Amino acid sequence: MLTLHSFLLYLHIVFGAIAMALFWIPVITKKGALNHRRFGKAYVWTMNTVAISAIVMSVMVLVAPEYFKANIIQNSQRPEAVTEGIRFFWTLLLFLSVFTFASVWNAMVVLRSKRSRDNLRTLSYLSMIACLAVMSLVLLWQSMNTPAIQFVSSWLHIIFGILGLVNVYQMLRFAFSPSVKKNAWLIEHLSSMCGSGIAVYTAFFAFGARHVLAHLGQWQLLFWVVPGVVGTVLIFLWSQKYEQGELS
Repeated sequence: MLTLHSFLLYLHIVFGAIAMALFWIPVITKKGALNHRRFGKAYVWTMNTVAISAIVMSVMVLVAPEYFKANIIQNSQRPEAVTEGIRFFWTLLLFLSVFTFASVWNAMVVLRSKRSRDNLRTLSYLSMIACLAVMSLVLLWQSMNTPAIQFVSSWLHIIFGILGLVNVYQMLRFAFSPSVKKNAWLIEHLSSMCGSGIAVYTAFFAFGARHVLAHLGQWQLLFWVVPGVVGTVLIFLWSQKYEQGELS
């Protein structure tokens, strides 16, 4: 099992680095053009690999932290507290993985459906939204019921828990609104893709760069929320560019 976990970790790192680079090509290329579609498909495939590998790793660690993080726990003077901290941190990583997968899936379902929203009212699609909602609520519950965890981590759980619920609301509103604007599907597609980019860059700071940023203390929170701020600005600019007043 340790070998499998290590393999998934290296796979996740490699494809995560590729995804971080690929993300910007569909962003800056003309929407609907060959390069946008070609690199967009490559990004989706890469991000699905990143998300699924992260989900599997996170579940493995959450189920058996004493096995997968044995060295850290056994060398600690407070093994129970360390185990609690590991579960706290890896729950956030699991959320980011689910958020990534849900964002990419939503973007592609919306793209295939476009102005027809029948595919957004199916059990499989709603199950994905339900998983994201559950993970968001788990983050919020942990932030309120784990006082021993550091201040920064608690606030990150609150921020991303709220972010997840906001996305759940937006997906459900788009799926079930009686009418939507003509280009609403395009805005939803771009917003979800941007959301996946937020997740992958946040995961980089959360996992890949956490040791480099550790000396910053509570200022680490700033680096964790920067991808979300940048992503929100991009979503707003896209919405302003593509939104029209016509209804469908």
